Amino acid sequence: PSSPPPPSSPPPPSSPPPSSPPPPSSPPPSPKPPTPSPSTKKAKCKNKNYPSCYNLEFSCPASCSGGCQVDCVSCKPVCRCDMPGAVCQDPRFIGGDGITFYFHGKKDKDFCLVSDPEFHINGHFIGRRNENMKRDFTWVQSIAILYGNHKISIGALKTATWDDSIDRLSLHFDDKPILLNDEEGARWQSETSRMASITRISNTNDVAIEVENIIKITAKVVPITEQESRVHNYGITKDYCFAHLELGFKFISLSNEVNGVLGQTYRKNYVSKVKMGVLMPVMGGDKEFATSGLFDADCSVARFQANGEQSDKEVGFALELPSLSCTSGLYGRGVVCKR
Repeated sequence: PSSPPPPSSPPPPSSPPPSSPPPPSSPPPSPKPPTPSPSTKKAKCKNKNYPSCYNLEFSCPASCSGGCQVDCVSCKPVCRCDMPGAVCQDPRFIGGDGITFYFHGKKDKDFCLVSDPEFHINGHFIGRRNENMKRDFTWVQSIAILYGNHKISIGALKTATWDDSIDRLSLHFDDKPILLNDEEGARWQSETSRMASITRISNTNDVAIEVENIIKITAKVVPITEQESRVHNYGITKDYCFAHLELGFKFISLSNEVNGVLGQTYRKNYVSKVKMGVLMPVMGGDKEFATSGLFDADCSVARFQANGEQSDKEVGFALELPSLSCTSGLYGRGVVCKR
């Protein structure tokens, strides 16, 4: 019998398609540098009376959206908007009693923030109407300080697109503009018997105001950011960023007559009127604190006497407050701990 046919061999593999010539050898591309994170805000102690802390630089805590300042007593950075005397955001106040509250006022109106026999401070509110609420969204656009026969105004200029390298501060003393170089430390002072001064804290948009033996104020111009508008449903458009002031007040002396939205909270016998334990404790009194204009001390609680003399029945008390540390983590000069 014939032998079986040999098994068929597999078909030869098909020849690979012609390949393009390899590219010339070159070094591997260098990796892209990591995207830099937003720069951390810094602050320094600027009080030479505290040499162990003076000029030391600190990074602001991440929670300080409005920046921070160094409390030279404790030598620690403190959020500017979390200290007694702060007025920030949709106006959020921290009173002299340490209690946080909101006073919304009305857009395009003026309200008395502090009124004392020696001085008076009004704030001008800007804002947007929220159709779904019974109030305006508001921010403090400018303030006026009246003392003796003088007046100082600090305001945020209207602007569309925000650029922090462009100064948007408007400063006036007795109706005359104050011009400061755009550099940290630039300073103006009055030639009056009670000296007033304005000093730049940074190159633009941030100043410290002082009226001798009366008050110290920090004022910073900030915009409403797209993120803030989205989170709070402000409805801010790109043609107007609602630049406004973030303020910090420190009173050197006050009488016990002091009044106003913020001023009343510094009276010795003051009992807070806001409802505690709610998400947004609101202070009422639109009519009580309303003034007819930014430079008018005519609110119903006004105490200011234009000649700067106090009434015989009141004696001023010093407010160079001690430094305290609370279990909540809030600390610094003028802090009041609450149980």
